Amino acid sequence: MNSCRPIDIIATIWEDPYKREHNQRMIDAGVDVFRVDCGDSSTTEISQALQSTRRHINESGKKVRLLADLPETKIRLGEFPQKRVQVHPEKEFRFLFGPMSSDPEAYIPFKFEGLGGKLKVGDLFYTGDGILQFEVTTIHSANEFIARVKNAGDLIRHTSVTIPRLTDMLDHIVPEIDEILAELPKSKPDMVAFSFVKSRQMLETLIAKLERQLTPDWRPLVIAKIESQEGVDNIDEILNICHGIMVARGDLALSVPFEKLGLIQKKLVAKARARYKYSIVATDMLGSLLDNYIPARSDILDVTNACLDGASAIMLCPETAHSETPERAIQVARAIIGEVENS
Repeated sequence: MNSCRPIDIIATIWEDPYKREHNQRMIDAGVDVFRVDCGDSSTTEISQALQSTRRHINESGKKVRLLADLPETKIRLGEFPQKRVQVHPEKEFRFLFGPMSSDPEAYIPFKFEGLGGKLKVGDLFYTGDGILQFEVTTIHSANEFIARVKNAGDLIRHTSVTIPRLTDMLDHIVPEIDEILAELPKSKPDMVAFSFVKSRQMLETLIAKLERQLTPDWRPLVIAKIESQEGVDNIDEILNICHGIMVARGDLALSVPFEKLGLIQKKLVAKARARYKYSIVATDMLGSLLDNYIPARSDILDVTNACLDGASAIMLCPETAHSETPERAIQVARAIIGEVENS
């Protein structure tokens, strides 16, 4: 494969506390970009994590870039005593608005006020990256409903909830976005990623907010994260005004029919490449490395195919953020990418 531009490896870091020794090992292994996931954190925590990462990059003397992955509107479960609860198919659960429940068997808390008022009987929703599927069976009020779990698995506290029908109806420009953007000049990220971009109009609003914070020596690349059907449908107008896109497969696979994900990824990368725009393929690239030394064969093929499709970068998430040996993921990704680039 002859390519004029090397394929970047983006590694997600664990930001609180900042694991300097872990991250140094990734720098030594040849990481290209550090990603700070700004979701579910306060503005202060986001700013501190970005500044810590920037200081480390500068002190390393290496040309590692910094990506600020900004938050979106998330529906989440609340807290309960157990970290996870095993559930069985066809069991019905009561969901109630609130921060916590002392017993998830009595009710499961959710932290999105008025959610019941947006639901319909028969709506399907998922927890996490699709660990469990539920079907809404009864709606009692705007803040209380009943749903039946469709498969066996673990219900994890504080996990995200995705309701495909509502994905594009939510306002993903979070209330604190102006505060977060005002902090960015302190760390000067090289790339700023906006989540759940679904239209040119939405992205123009976000870019206008970002431009108010720009300085003569800081003008980051704007990355539009494509995570919903509307974003896929409007990809041409989105590409007209951004520097690049991220195929954010975690949420995207829950928002579109999962069997279409591979074809959508190829379509989005091809469109970005045709316009000489940066493209990132993200989520579950080398997740098997959390449990295995040699990656799953499907992971090897996934990275290979993303490279062959012409992606500018692959992004590693838990395999670097949650691993005790994050450098291994960098080494494996570099080996696979090297074979493709030299083929």
